[in-house]
Amino acid sequence: MIPIFDSLSHPTLTGKWLNEKSPSTFKNLVDQLKENNFIGASAVGIYNVEGYEHKKFMEECNRYKILFPVAGVDLKKVNLNKEIIKIKSLGYRAIKIHPRFNHFNFKDHKTLGKIFKLAFENELIIYFCTYSHTRIENFPIKDPFNVLIKALKMAPSLKLILVHGGDIHLMKYAELVRFNSNLLLDLSLTILKYRGSSIEQDIRFLFKNFDKRICIGTDHPEYSHRLLRETFEDFSHGLSENKSVNIAHRNILKFLDII
Repeated sequence: MIPIFDSLSHPTLTGKWLNEKSPSTFKNLVDQLKENNFIGASAVGIYNVEGYEHKKFMEECNRYKILFPVAGVDLKKVNLNKEIIKIKSLGYRAIKIHPRFNHFNFKDHKTLGKIFKLAFENELIIYFCTYSHTRIENFPIKDPFNVLIKALKMAPSLKLILVHGGDIHLMKYAELVRFNSNLLLDLSLTILKYRGSSIEQDIRFLFKNFDKRICIGTDHPEYSHRLLRETFEDFSHGLSENKSVNIAHRNILKFLDII
């Protein structure tokens, strides 16, 4: 059985999650990882969710060697430079930007571009959420993809993980990744949410033809590690071991400079 590295998980300081029926303690996460032959996970904090705080979140992550801590960032911070420096000083090597939870409606690209530049200058990797579906009053009126591209042009060499892979626009984001080696396509949530749809066929296509540029995750606690394990075994059936290993853990571990 090929070990998997979970590209996206959300343990919280309160141990709770948006869905109160889904426990999200650090111990629960680590137990699930071990039970399903995962070698580690990105433990991703989200600003203003379940008591998130940079220092405390890092301290909890440090209790478990198999967790890779990712700091949650508030896009509305007045002094983004000070925020990034603080995150870096605490030992973080990556940050998470969650436009939807930050109520960032993509009116312009300058705020994103500024934080992209700061992250690049401080050698931080960005986990960027590409899931933008929400209530109509908060739905972006500009194309998030175009705003992202404009922001990336301000820091074209930035290492960035496209969390959820563009969601229903998966292939569009895959083509972006194809020509930019500093980007990685993450299939967390998307690989599990759209089983039985045309998106499933797109993911199977990527497994066969794009194995060096993708990674997989649970979006825990939204989905379980057991379900991702079962899905990976299904999608990787018939693939070479080399391709399967790329997708399961090699790509993201290299991208994060863990190996």
